[in-house]
Amino acid sequence: MSNTDEKEISNLVSQFMQGDFTARVKPDSQLSRDMNKLGEYLEQIIRTSTEGGANTCMGVFDVISSITHMSQDISQMEERTFAVAAATEEMAATVEQIVTSSDQGDEAAQRAMEAAQEGAGSVHNAVDVMCSLKDSAANVMKEVEELAHFSNEIGAIVSSIQKIAGQTNMLALNATIEAARAGDAGRGFAVVAGEVKELSNQTAKAASEISEKIRTLQNEIKEVVNVMGTNLELADRGSAVADLAGSSMQKVIDEFREVSQTMEHIKHASHDQSLASREIAERTSELSGLVSSSSREISGNVQRLQAFEKLVVSQIQYIAQFKAKDAVISLAKSDHMLWKKRLMDMLVGLEKIEPEDVTDHHNCRLGKWYYAQGQSDFGHNSSFIALEKSHAQVHALAKSAVTKFKSGDKNGAIADVDAIATPSSEVVALLTKLQN
Repeated sequence: MSNTDEKEISNLVSQFMQGDFTARVKPDSQLSRDMNKLGEYLEQIIRTSTEGGANTCMGVFDVISSITHMSQDISQMEERTFAVAAATEEMAATVEQIVTSSDQGDEAAQRAMEAAQEGAGSVHNAVDVMCSLKDSAANVMKEVEELAHFSNEIGAIVSSIQKIAGQTNMLALNATIEAARAGDAGRGFAVVAGEVKELSNQTAKAASEISEKIRTLQNEIKEVVNVMGTNLELADRGSAVADLAGSSMQKVIDEFREVSQTMEHIKHASHDQSLASREIAERTSELSGLVSSSSREISGNVQRLQAFEKLVVSQIQYIAQFKAKDAVISLAKSDHMLWKKRLMDMLVGLEKIEPEDVTDHHNCRLGKWYYAQGQSDFGHNSSFIALEKSHAQVHALAKSAVTKFKSGDKNGAIADVDAIATPSSEVVALLTKLQN
């Protein structure tokens, strides 16, 4: 082997040691051909490792993305279960209050019905009293009417006495006149006639006084009759009112009885509802605990996967230091997935990205390769040509998402990140076609 061959092989080894496995020497000797095969072998290892790292990175990203979405859903579920648990606790407390109120309402209804029954008894007693009063008033009215009748009869008798006294007085006067005519013979008879006349006058005077008292008594009796008539009418009215009050109280009792029965149903239903609400609250609390436990477990898995992701990324970055033909395609796929991951982390607050951190599709690793080495290697390939549009869309949407998120438009940023899915899948598919 000539000195020139040794120098070329030495330079090749130096390039290999610097990480450039695309270097080759003229296959003038067996050693040079073996060194070129070694370069190809090392280049294949780099491509395989890069592709494996890229696939691992994409797989890890998909898992992390799914788990992150699941974690967000679990977090929302946790918040909702906490809210539901609190609401069910409040509902159970409210139902217990309803149970207490229904118990109190049932007791109040029972007391009201008892009071109404007592009132009805009092009304019935009042009705009986009013009926007795009515009967007594009627009896008194009858007695007073009989008394008036008797007073009228007494008046008639007194009138007869007055008439007799008048006639007696006239007879005594006639006897006195006749005695005067008889002279001494009629003197004794005159004395008797005078006494008879005096008695007649006294009788007439007494009869007159009695007659006056009877008229006064009759007037009083008339007043009593009028008053008793009024009292009897009032007693009739009172009896009618008492009867009506008795009917009304019976209706009140019937209504309170229905209320009491309704309150009893409400009471039983409230007790059943209280038991059901308490069971729901306990089950919801258990569910909340399970969701919290799942959330913690998922968060732990996310952290472990993120640690693994960092390890894979560091390995890819290490492999990226070595130069191998078309290895940039695998690196571009991993770069692509990592940027999608960064955008997802930005949306959930795990990473901060500035708009200027997002370059256009000319200045990323894939862009630099696309408009240089890629043009010479795949310039006429249909997949390579289609790649430019999808790649540009990914960068434009990423830039827009970061800008919107920075300005506070989180919903707009989420919409842009979701929209990246289609062109992103196209980029990965086209790069895979180029590799094949």
